[in-house]
Amino acid sequence: MGCSDKNFYGGNKNCHHGNGDIPQPGPCPVDPYTGKPECPPPTELVCIKVDKVYESCKDLHVNEEVVDLAGIAAGTILEVECLDPELVIDDDHPFCCEKIAGTSRIKTSFYYRYRFRWVDEAGTHIYVSDPVYVQRVAIMSDLARDPRIQPQCELFLTCLECFVSNLTEVTCCIGKMILFKLTAHVQLLVPAYGFCPEPPDCPEVQDECTEFIIPPEEWPPHYPPQPGRVNNLNG
Repeated sequence: MGCSDKNFYGGNKNCHHGNGDIPQPGPCPVDPYTGKPECPPPTELVCIKVDKVYESCKDLHVNEEVVDLAGIAAGTILEVECLDPELVIDDDHPFCCEKIAGTSRIKTSFYYRYRFRWVDEAGTHIYVSDPVYVQRVAIMSDLARDPRIQPQCELFLTCLECFVSNLTEVTCCIGKMILFKLTAHVQLLVPAYGFCPEPPDCPEVQDECTEFIIPPEEWPPHYPPQPGRVNNLNG
């Protein structure tokens, strides 16, 4: 007996989820008279537990990394391509985000690697740097001094550009955006529409490989017909 999913989790594959009376995730409908989006009135007030962001700021910074490939490049560097940098986190390379005691400042420190692809007279190669250390400090309001407030640091890395700056020298510009936040885990009273509706079924995933078909007269290719012998293609 095969497995059936029609009653899995109490659902019915023939049911249609959502109608005009049940709010669905997405943009609010546009009022045809005013041309402005209008959401239906909430049906309840609920208490939710979330991280509330009291204050935030962003820090944009670019590191200029210069690499001399004279010891490993075969002749002149002909081409260079920037690859995505990556954050390095392990026992030897921690990610830190903390308040500086007695001040309204937040400090973050981390390590990252940058990479680039380069072409010389011997072919194509990929360079991976050693971990690079970065430390940044942000000045926040006096709210940072409150012991109930916790710091959060979010990091986004990108390689802006890599270029040949000398015959065997490559310079990479690594962009970093750090979001500094002051947060607290709190309970908020918010208007709501009840629980989210059950989502629709996912689309069926098609086989990625095309079907392998060989005409019977060409199969098996290793055993062509022999004189005085009938080949049995079915085994």
